[in-house]
Amino acid sequence: MTVSDVMTKNVVTVAEDTSFKAVAAVLAEHQISAVPVRGAYGEVAGVVSETDLLHKEEFQRTPRRVLPWTHRKARSKAAALTAGSLMTSPAVTIEGGCTLDEAARLMAARELTRLVVTDGDELVGIVARSDLLRAFLGTDEELLARVRRDVVDRHLWDDPLAVEVSVREGVVTLSGQVDKRSTVAFAEHLVAGVDGVVGVQNELSWRVDDTTRPTGATFY
Repeated sequence: MTVSDVMTKNVVTVAEDTSFKAVAAVLAEHQISAVPVRGAYGEVAGVVSETDLLHKEEFQRTPRRVLPWTHRKARSKAAALTAGSLMTSPAVTIEGGCTLDEAARLMAARELTRLVVTDGDELVGIVARSDLLRAFLGTDEELLARVRRDVVDRHLWDDPLAVEVSVREGVVTLSGQVDKRSTVAFAEHLVAGVDGVVGVQNELSWRVDDTTRPTGATFY
C-alpha cells in the first residue's frame, strides 16, 4: 500500500491572505485540524493548524514584553491576522507513491500528525496518522490474500504450496516445510513487512540447513 491509497484526495485549502477568522471557520466547517495554504501561483506555501491558531488564545492576556525569547515564533503567530502569517512554512511533503512506513517514519521524525501529499509541485492530498492505520482495518481474509500474493506466490517460488498461511486478528502463522533453513527467516522478514500484519508466528521447518558450514569443510 502507498500513501495515495489512504490519503484524503479532496483537500480544502486557503490563500495566504485568508483572514484569521476565515481560517478558523474553515477548520470548524470541515472538521479538520489543519489546512494547506496556497501561494500566489497555486503552490503549497505552508500549513496552518489548530495549534497555530491557538497561540492567539494562549498569549491573549500575557504582555508580550514578559514572554521569554524562546516563545518568539509563538508570539509572532499570536499577533498574526492572515494565513500567510499563521502558517508553518515550508510544508513537509511526501510523494503519493511512498509507502506507509516511509510516511510513518517522516511523521515521527518531524513530530507531525499529517503530511501534505504532492505529485511534483502539485497538491494531490493530505495523509494523517489515522490514515496510516487503515492497513490494519482490513479483514483477516484480505490480509491472507495479500500475504499469499505478495510473499508466498511471488518470492517462495521454489515450492509455494509447501507453505501454509493462516491469519487471526492480524497475526500471520506460517507452517509447513521448505527446502532451506535460510528461507525460514527470509519468509518471516517478508511477511512482517506486509501492510496490515500485526505479528508473525513462524512455525516453518526445513530440510537442509544452509546457514552453517559442514564440519571439517575447508574454504579457500
